[in-house]
Amino acid sequence: MATIGKALVIGAGIGGLTTAAGLLRQGIECEVFEARPSPGRLLTGGGFMLWHNAFLALRRIGLDEAVAAGAVRMRFHEFRSDSGRRLARWPLDGPTQRAGAPACALRRSVLHTVLTEAVGEHRIRLGRRLTGCAEDADGVVAHFEDGSTARGDVLVGADGLRSTVRTSMRGGFEPPPRYAGYTAWQAVTRLPGESLVPTGTFFNLWGKGGLRFLYCRLNEEEVYWDAITSDRAAAGIDTLRLTRGAALSAAYRDWPDPVGEIISSTGEEAILPVPIHDRPPAGGWSKGRVVLVGDAAHPMTLNLSQGAGQAIESGVVLADMLGRCEPDDVPATLRAFEEARRPRAADMVTTSWRIGTLGLAHSAALCRLRDVMMYAFFDSVARAQSYSLMLDDRLERAPLRTAEPLGRRAG
Repeated sequence: MATIGKALVIGAGIGGLTTAAGLLRQGIECEVFEARPSPGRLLTGGGFMLWHNAFLALRRIGLDEAVAAGAVRMRFHEFRSDSGRRLARWPLDGPTQRAGAPACALRRSVLHTVLTEAVGEHRIRLGRRLTGCAEDADGVVAHFEDGSTARGDVLVGADGLRSTVRTSMRGGFEPPPRYAGYTAWQAVTRLPGESLVPTGTFFNLWGKGGLRFLYCRLNEEEVYWDAITSDRAAAGIDTLRLTRGAALSAAYRDWPDPVGEIISSTGEEAILPVPIHDRPPAGGWSKGRVVLVGDAAHPMTLNLSQGAGQAIESGVVLADMLGRCEPDDVPATLRAFEEARRPRAADMVTTSWRIGTLGLAHSAALCRLRDVMMYAFFDSVARAQSYSLMLDDRLERAPLRTAEPLGRRAG
């Protein structure tokens, strides 16, 4: 049984709730504080991919099967050009079998609901905006905008890209996140049937002029999509006089089916523009009894679909290390957590950023060269490198003490 009495978790997103679920499994009581007055987009937002490594981490806290039950298993990752030419096709059944865990597409709300149930709604305090935190001889105290306070043995900052906890740790000043130069227009649309979007394939289309388009089926009725536009491309997308849907339809009018039909089927209110940011890899995730996880520690661009996966991994590892920690050893344990996790997260941040730069090409000649390189190397070299990074054994080497793992789920 853990000897730490209580943890304060700031942020009720994926990283915060995963950490809290892991801590509770270790016998450490938690309170989770969320600035928003309601879960909002966490319960109604779009979809995303969770790869094998995320399910392996979720298995450590007994939640992999519950998440997979609400997801659709991906069997192929297919890369195409904006002319419809197939550039690469990665079969995922083999990696799924080797990892003993699937790659899946799902709604964000599915994962959030499973994590919320694991933590318990009674432990989640909505509408509690952190203003700062301070340590004393007895632990750490969180101060909130409404004048309330909370005390714990450790405070976990899981409050996202523009983390208040991160800024507080750095004396009130933190450089802004690094803008990647492109926006993801994300949406879920109702598009039943298999004729346009077959189940089990994640489609990744690369175009000219700084445009990309990603899509996959989430279930029998719904399709998730991302239209990624560079700043230069976005300058030609007239959202002042046109609706978002009409403007994107115009920008992608020459792309192959079913891109146009996916966009035109989507309601205006469902299309959410998300400017993409990260932070260059850096240390300083912990200070005394305060530590960062998820986007507060290692935000990354969307190009590897690993933002959620790395938040899950960090939450699981942190919870286990704190579960074996004496109260006086919290600062040293948090430093050890950063040492265990930072190299892997830094690899993800750097690789994802580099992939994103490929999509910024505007010259037709450069885009043709990129497509030739993808056709020649993505089915071999790029695939091997991606899986080497994704299924790196550093998570397995991190000290973990959990209940017996669930049986391996291949689909």
